[in-house]
Amino acid sequence: MKGEARGRWEWLLRGEGEGPWERLAEVGLWGLSVLYGAALRGHLAGYRCGLAKRTRLPATVISIGNLTLGGTGKTTATVATAKWLAERGRRVAVLSRGYRGAGEKGGVVVSEGFGPLVGPGDAGDEPYLMAKELPGVFVLAGKDRRRTGRRAVEEFGAQVVVLDDGFQYQRLVKDVEVALVDALEPFGYDFLVPRGRLREPVRHLARADAVWITHSDLVRQKDLAQVKRRVTEVARSARVWEAVHAPVRLRRLDEEGEAQPDAMRGRRVFALSSVGNPAAFERTVQRLGAVLVGRARFPDHHEYRVEELREVARGEGALVEWILTTAKDAVRLPEQAFDRPAWCLEVELAGREGRATLSEELSCLLEENEKT
Repeated sequence: MKGEARGRWEWLLRGEGEGPWERLAEVGLWGLSVLYGAALRGHLAGYRCGLAKRTRLPATVISIGNLTLGGTGKTTATVATAKWLAERGRRVAVLSRGYRGAGEKGGVVVSEGFGPLVGPGDAGDEPYLMAKELPGVFVLAGKDRRRTGRRAVEEFGAQVVVLDDGFQYQRLVKDVEVALVDALEPFGYDFLVPRGRLREPVRHLARADAVWITHSDLVRQKDLAQVKRRVTEVARSARVWEAVHAPVRLRRLDEEGEAQPDAMRGRRVFALSSVGNPAAFERTVQRLGAVLVGRARFPDHHEYRVEELREVARGEGALVEWILTTAKDAVRLPEQAFDRPAWCLEVELAGREGRATLSEELSCLLEENEKT
């Protein structure tokens, strides 16, 4: 039912409803987005006027975030940034909200650099995944990132703090602000939620020190140029970088092996996901040569049940050779949920071919920050 509700909402956002009830629903959503915008302006005005105070940590704070609801690849970008910093000898901590995790309210240390200390139920999906992928990096989850930030610095000696999904987080002073824009769905239908997918107006990209256009390889060059043109018109002083989510490996969910991404070429696969932008995942699968015979899209952060998983996979019957899912979904999937091989496609953030690399981009960005 949640997936059906999301589908109807997306249908309205695209303006595909022509009946009177659909038009009435669009007007209602527009009215709610006006109220949301008023509340947002009041919230930000409090910080501009000094009524609400920001906390400065005794560490460099790098924020990775976006303007829209989900799907731009924030976790992948956060992992790549933290890993790059750690490889250069920095003592790094990642701060995540830990959405829907038991530790979200009070805060929890997810990793002290040696893998997860708690499960995804306590940590939340993204912090748990980052704890697995970031050896040598501290990962803390909690809604109040002033508290987890102070803990990262005071207890663990963090020199650099990376905020996962930090663009809307105003309670900390940020030294570097990176905003992600998804080339496939860049500007959230140009309306604030719930009439669109924007959490802030597009003009707020002007706050960013850098704008990374993700999934830039999954759109036509003409469309990418239009996205880039609008970004540069709004964020005139920001560095703009074209990024891709490069497939790096396939991993069996039962931990019985790994393979190169091209191993799926010619395979009949069923794509299973509960991420912000399932279309990007499915396009990547098809570009790798897989035959997409079916798909199931669930709401972001969906709590999977064995019964529903078996049901969706059964729908395509013998046509399906492999079940394929994302790294984020893999941490939430129940064991032995499928009667056929299930694989996770792992990706990493990289520069578009012929453009600046991640290392070059981060080096320039931090050098500019040190000069200021």
